[in-house]
Amino acid sequence: MKMFAKAAVAVAAMSSLVCPAVAAESGWWNQSESAIKAALKRQSLGGADRMRAFALCSVQRNRAAVEKLLATPQESLEERAASRRLTQLNFDCLPQGDFTLGGMSVRGSLAEAMFWTAYTNADISELAVRSDETGVKERFADCAVDGELELVRTLIGTAPKSDAEGTALAPLMPRLRDCIAKTNFSSMDNASARSLMAEALYRAAKRGGAS
Repeated sequence: MKMFAKAAVAVAAMSSLVCPAVAAESGWWNQSESAIKAALKRQSLGGADRMRAFALCSVQRNRAAVEKLLATPQESLEERAASRRLTQLNFDCLPQGDFTLGGMSVRGSLAEAMFWTAYTNADISELAVRSDETGVKERFADCAVDGELELVRTLIGTAPKSDAEGTALAPLMPRLRDCIAKTNFSSMDNASARSLMAEALYRAAKRGGAS
């Protein structure tokens, strides 16, 4: 698991890196209901792929419940209640076999699915983060993506743990390190950072009202 810490050095040659644009009409989010159902039954799929299938299924079946969960503070009693409710409403979306539903990973997957299915046409240049989020993780995420929402959009179009994800993360690393230095976190893995930034992008798009 890749980690970045407060004292980590910057990524070499980062200034010359250009992230590819993501086509809104193509990507993991454009799957038919039958394809999603098939993915949920394939226990051979990795955890990230099954999480994505669960997220897409949940957004398609009960978008309101997903929005309610994403509106709750991280690690709060409200989050637990909303997560339980989402599971109850979307029981058929749960993957077969061993599967853990909870934490930042599912929230990040839900935020990515919500962005691509509901806000894919949002004008990123017109979106902005807030500076008054109450949660520590939410403030960290907004700090990290401030002025970098287009890079985050590119990031969430990549497959988790892929070379493309690493390429998309690279130009975000300096800001991530600057922002984590303002928290009490000693370090954070790439998956957690991606999840938090995906939520920050989703929140900005939802406030922007574009869909």
